Amino acid sequence: LARFEANLERYQKQHAPEIAALIRLARFGAPYQYKQPHRADRALRLVWTANVAMRLLLSKVSFGVIQPPCIILSQNEDLTFRQVMRRADRTTALLKTIVLAGLTLWAKRRFGLALFRALP
Repeated sequence: LARFEANLERYQKQHAPEIAALIRLARFGAPYQYKQPHRADRALRLVWTANVAMRLLLSKVSFGVIQPPCIILSQNEDLTFRQVMRRADRTTALLKTIVLAGLTLWAKRRFGLALFRALP
């Protein structure tokens, strides 16, 4: 019995990161795969669909620099769920950086350098 418990604990430790990635994939990869009755859910489904379409288009235009959406990546049987979510997280970080840089440049042009000077 003690050996079984030790093996079970080892198995759980080995597979816990993969299970966590699978849960994240289910939550963020296809959260609106079933029709929800609430208006907010219907609107959020449109936002999610636009996000998937945008990422798919960007992955085609960038020749793979920007990864496809995680729901598409999950269909690649050579990738683990952890690898899928890691790629999706990297793409999200890249897109956030691009948006932040764009907003910074816009603010710099719109409001001048005063916002970006160090305080005395």
